[in-house]
Amino acid sequence: MGLKETNLLRAGTTLLGFSGERVQPLGFVTLPVSFGDNNGHAMSMVNFAVIRAKSGYNAILGRTTLNSFGMVISTPHPCAKFPTSRGVVTIRGDAKQATRCFQNATQLIVDQVDPRESHPVVPQEGFINVTLGGEDSSKIVNISSSVNDKQQTDVVALLSEYIDVFAWSLEDVSGVNIAVCEHHLNISSTASPMHRRRG
Repeated sequence: MGLKETNLLRAGTTLLGFSGERVQPLGFVTLPVSFGDNNGHAMSMVNFAVIRAKSGYNAILGRTTLNSFGMVISTPHPCAKFPTSRGVVTIRGDAKQATRCFQNATQLIVDQVDPRESHPVVPQEGFINVTLGGEDSSKIVNISSSVNDKQQTDVVALLSEYIDVFAWSLEDVSGVNIAVCEHHLNISSTASPMHRRRG
């Protein structure tokens, strides 16, 4: 595009990356972005934060930009639609190219992981069964065996004090709307169930 770093507007903003890392942008630039097809087109000036990073993508458009076009995205169909005065514009993506971008982005993340920095998961040495609410109670919790006697006593005292806060059975959550704890699979009602063999 012929842009140079001198075209960037400097700002002391720090961006937060996808994995929580802080990124200092080189600067910001406002560029015209246009979408269209035979039914029409629309153009909007979009503010971009420019960063120095390896990425499988040239640019990432955020919700603010998509909303400025009134765009509706369909990820399963790689397609986007938005209204114009001449009709609805449909932008179709390339599924193979999108897969390549995703694979490139994933590989870049894998390449940045230093195997020397990875810490192996250490299994707990063991745990102690503790019954809350008396000897005949069925309210049992597990406490790590690595805690000392004082810590164990403090944890048991705290759990015993708030014993009524925990849901020990389905009856304990009778006042909770089932929609909170129940989920469903988002599949077509016309799909036939199939049994898949393993092996």
